[in-house]
Amino acid sequence: MTDRGAVFVLPSRTAGQQGPVAAWVSTAGWASGARRVLGSSWIVTPLGIHQPEVARRAGSHIKLATPIAPTWRRHVPNLAKTLAKDIRQYQRARSFRVPTTGPWSTADISFVWQRHDLFHDAGLRLARHLSAPSVLFVPATLVWESQQWSVERPGWAPWVERHGETAKLVQADLIACGSEIVAAQVERLGVSPERILITPSGVDPDLFTTDRSASSMRRDLRIDDRFVIGWIGSFRRFHAIEQAVLAASRVENSLLLLVGDGPERAAIRRYAQELGVPVRFTGTIPHERVPDYLAAMDVGLVLAAEGQPFHYSPLKLAEYLAAGLPVVAPDIAQIRDRLTDGIDGVLSTPGDADALAGHLKQLRDDPILRARLRDGALDSAQRRWSWDCQIDRVLDTLDGLPRRSSTPRPG
Repeated sequence: MTDRGAVFVLPSRTAGQQGPVAAWVSTAGWASGARRVLGSSWIVTPLGIHQPEVARRAGSHIKLATPIAPTWRRHVPNLAKTLAKDIRQYQRARSFRVPTTGPWSTADISFVWQRHDLFHDAGLRLARHLSAPSVLFVPATLVWESQQWSVERPGWAPWVERHGETAKLVQADLIACGSEIVAAQVERLGVSPERILITPSGVDPDLFTTDRSASSMRRDLRIDDRFVIGWIGSFRRFHAIEQAVLAASRVENSLLLLVGDGPERAAIRRYAQELGVPVRFTGTIPHERVPDYLAAMDVGLVLAAEGQPFHYSPLKLAEYLAAGLPVVAPDIAQIRDRLTDGIDGVLSTPGDADALAGHLKQLRDDPILRARLRDGALDSAQRRWSWDCQIDRVLDTLDGLPRRSSTPRPG
């Protein structure tokens, strides 16, 4: 019998990024789910062909760091930097091609998945060659996303969006979007709704188990008996980690455990020192050790910056739930659709540190509530939050769609 499998095409590199690199870690999750559901999976990157475990380790390597930019770059206008970045991305897309033969050559390929990146279509090309359905995963439409962060492309934004995004989106059999907001942007760019599937971030059930020792991890981190407020991810401005610091300053006997790294880490450290908040910074850790650190937490946070769009699907949310960790998350549409307040999480007013502190105090003082949320989180994770579930949904949706992979490339 011919083995079934899926190929995952990841155009990005880890070099020059501070860990964890979400694109690599989440792609490893998708691929691990496909391997459990189908039997085999392969991740293809500019660095070669990897199994999910290798990609996961590469995306969470402790030595990942952004190189120190030369002094002269500070004097280059932002517009010039953006234009140069777009040109580099165009050149990389033209040079990145997936071999038409590989370890998947003897397998029955159920689909070829590609993570969306400007100008890249290597996965779509491979799908056409293999006569397999194509899935384009879009965590965000990139020109629109950059506009949300005030990145300007005066005069050339429409060209980049048309040739770097729309031309690729309309080729795929299925567009998998991280959230409803992203799906709306994909539809704006010309994709019909029946070809769009919302696929929130998932979790690897083989990795996230609840048999981790909280006491030994707390001892290693010198936490003792404090109430541990946890957060995990990349330290970037839109993650609004300062809200966690401010809220923790109002919760007695608490300690912040911040797992990960990124450009805002130094600023968060200074802010915590100003407010006198005890914090443990771990830096980047191997992803397979994330469950150990979650075991040391009493509550896990998802945060949203006030007045800014929240369009992504946080990987941390799925991982908190799978670890049986009580969650406090912002009461916004794409979270509200995935959590039930008081059942598998607590919803809090976005950007309101007072409200967040109030929820944290309640959880600190109510072990029965924490236990109920733990049970609800584990039940929710088991039923809805595995990567396997997303793979099944992709396969079911593809079964009901006409194919587009064999149509000619536009323009």
